[in-house]
Amino acid sequence: MKLFGTVESFDETKGQGLIKPEESGKTAVGFEKSAISWENKTPPPVGKRLSYDLSETGGETRAINLQNA
Repeated sequence: MKLFGTVESFDETKGQGLIKPEESGKTAVGFEKSAISWENKTPPPVGKRLSYDLSETGGETRAINLQNA
């Protein structure tokens, strides 16, 4: 199931960012630059609306399969 949210922040040095889910009451979800699905892997700007899936590994939930919404 695709989820939607907006980019809250992205740290170019670490290659990590946060997405604020559109669902009210949900906390921000982290993502790695490697989760970007578009071809040139350019980090999304703050405020950009994206679709994503969630993955849980080692008790940590991360956004994956990031796509322009």
